[in-house]
Amino acid sequence: MHAREHGEEFKLREGRVAWQEVDGEIVLLDLERSCYLGVNVSGTLVWRALAAGTTRDELVTQLQREFGITEAQAGTDVDAFITSCANRNLLQ
Repeated sequence: MHAREHGEEFKLREGRVAWQEVDGEIVLLDLERSCYLGVNVSGTLVWRALAAGTTRDELVTQLQREFGITEAQAGTDVDAFITSCANRNLLQ
């Protein structure tokens, strides 16, 4: 999966993780690997959008709006997050 395909929709794989938002951050359990992961505040925004289904461009715009960062920085962050999720087989 290539995170830079702008129009492609990304969505979390159903039944792959259990997650909960706690104090503004996501704590999740990878059900296949039986390991816990934590997601920081900016990752929480991305995670919630992935749970609903979203595109890279939508994620970049949301990060820019919420955190006041450049499009380039938001794009780099989104690509890294999507790549990490894909490598863990968390995306459909």
